Amino acid sequence: MFRITAEMNVRRLLLRRWADHWGKQMAILRYTFDGIVLLYLGIPGLLLLGRGYFGLWREELPLWLQSLPLTALSGLLLILIYAFGGLVLYIEAADVLFLKQRPRWLKGMMIGGTLSSMLGSFTAIGACFVLIAPLLSRVYDMGLPGILVLLAVTCGFKTVHLLLSNLINVRWSGWRQMVLKSIAFSVLGGSFTLWMLRGMGSPAATAATLILCISLALLLAWIRFFRLRGRFDAEIREDERQKTSLTGMLLSGAVDRPPAVRTRPWLFRRGGRLLRSSKPEDRIAETAFKSFFRGPEIKLYGQFTLFGCIAVYFPAYPVNLIVYAALLVLLVYWLNGHRRYFFTRDLMGILPVAEHTEYRCATQLMALLLYPAVVVITCVLGAALLQAWWGALVGIPAGLLIARVAGTMWKLFPSGYRQRRNL
Repeated sequence: MFRITAEMNVRRLLLRRWADHWGKQMAILRYTFDGIVLLYLGIPGLLLLGRGYFGLWREELPLWLQSLPLTALSGLLLILIYAFGGLVLYIEAADVLFLKQRPRWLKGMMIGGTLSSMLGSFTAIGACFVLIAPLLSRVYDMGLPGILVLLAVTCGFKTVHLLLSNLINVRWSGWRQMVLKSIAFSVLGGSFTLWMLRGMGSPAATAATLILCISLALLLAWIRFFRLRGRFDAEIREDERQKTSLTGMLLSGAVDRPPAVRTRPWLFRRGGRLLRSSKPEDRIAETAFKSFFRGPEIKLYGQFTLFGCIAVYFPAYPVNLIVYAALLVLLVYWLNGHRRYFFTRDLMGILPVAEHTEYRCATQLMALLLYPAVVVITCVLGAALLQAWWGALVGIPAGLLIARVAGTMWKLFPSGYRQRRNL
């Protein structure tokens, strides 16, 4: 009699927390999006989606869609496995006073939350399968049994991913967590891709894959719920992270992340001199250069350089030269803005800097900032134009010269020095 009452109470508590969680998610969506605007946008969007879905079933498919490789489908399904949903166990910090003293209740909550999260993930994956059903049927010649088998294997891998991700996040932290998740997800994705490319047409391979997924999921569930102990605080943090994932995603574009604080910079740790000259303008140019590459702008600088190399390597001549010139102008404009911002900092107002120092050090500073990106992009452009690896060697002196000349282009843009001088 006590057993039945306990199971009913756990079920009632789980349903209440499930309803509260999804009520909060819907409230967040209502506060974020205007219902009238969604109505105006949603009705035409649903009509367009229905028209496009009907066209995928009845109309002739474009050639690029008909020749879509199977690897593209495996990549799409891996996105579904990794992206949709997380494991929410509906445990709270206050449970340390009650549920933690009753292990059966706590395990019942965890198992119920796991089943609820799995059901939600399977529903989202199933809806995506309904949307891509025309492609599966017409491009890959799958019938209804083949689509259901693919859906079952995808859900099996999703179950393993949910339990494995939760176990790693609770058990480890820091760089160990990152390394283990990278290894585990790479093995999981590679196994799924291997099954799709080699074993999807084999009933024996499909059955073995499903049995392996079920066995691995049961093993992970047993470790997670019955063997892992002393991690209640980590379990609470992981559950709160999953519950607030929607809020974090909606606020990510509105709230800036606080900058990371580093005790020592990654570059120029020893503070050695870069320029031989001891003139004030050269020393200030060197300081501004180090300030740029020690700050968070280095990430954007590296991304710009990487995408700039791609943009000048693949297009044919003379398009790559036009792209190179446009990239050079954008880079000068952006770095010139950083140069101007450096001289508006409070520290520069304290230092005894002469009136024309900013003007005298501008060309030197711009050239220093341009050297790394311009030389790398020019080397890639040289290799693309000459169709040989030694074209990159030609790009080194050419890049140094172009960066030096482009360092004088700051005069073409509005200058903070000229504005302050007029004032």
